Amino acid sequence: MTPRTSGTQHDADTTPAADDRPLFIVGCVRSGTTLTRDLLRRVPSLICPEETHFFRWSEPFRTPHSFAPYRHNQLLKKHREIDGVIEEDFEAILQTSRSKAELQRNYITAFARAKGITGPYRWFDKTPQNVYGAPLIAQQMPNARFLNLVRNPLNVVASLVLGRQVKIPDVHGACNYWNESVQIMTTMEAAYPDRILTMRYEDLIADVPAAMAQILGHAHINAPTGLYNGADAHDERNLWRKALDADALSAVRLRCSALARRFGYDIEADLG
Repeated sequence: MTPRTSGTQHDADTTPAADDRPLFIVGCVRSGTTLTRDLLRRVPSLICPEETHFFRWSEPFRTPHSFAPYRHNQLLKKHREIDGVIEEDFEAILQTSRSKAELQRNYITAFARAKGITGPYRWFDKTPQNVYGAPLIAQQMPNARFLNLVRNPLNVVASLVLGRQVKIPDVHGACNYWNESVQIMTTMEAAYPDRILTMRYEDLIADVPAAMAQILGHAHINAPTGLYNGADAHDERNLWRKALDADALSAVRLRCSALARRFGYDIEADLG
């Protein structure tokens, strides 16, 4: 079955297939992945769908329960609506893809078709929770590169507890979001040092042109000059100062301090 996509007059064979040189933006949620996606979208012919979550879940693809998260998750349905990929087409993509990598590439091709793209393009994916499938991405897509974004865990936990986009009321659950992503990508970076760029959110927002030049160079993406300037910078708001009580601050200190020091964060000094 050849998927068709609404909103375009182009036939399927006029849209180039997604290539195998993607950039995956991963890390802990609330670490600047959306900001980075929006900055990268300024690059002509560089496309990114809404969050896909194709590598998030560990269920082997095409086993009995593997399709359920994609078919029934209302947020992912909304993302496909925004992308212009109709449900009939997505079901055909699920049925014809043999692996998660094929699912990802076939979806990108459908997304490009929905946007009316007929010329060459590069693509990237911004799904921070795909960090849980990063080893599989690395194996199934040997030319893929990763951008691992890290943010001070105090502000990540504060955002999660407050419910900014994702709400995690259990402070230990919020700490685990940060710890697990950092632990996975630390292991990944040891295995694939040339394929993973780790960047602190604080460094990104302090000097956007320099940070974006580093990201584009890492992914071998050509971009015109002048896309970014000093006006793109902004200060960290340090939500943790108002959002976290003494017990929560103590939990972050206990659970995250040692890992945080590896990235230049001194939680002990922050808390006084």
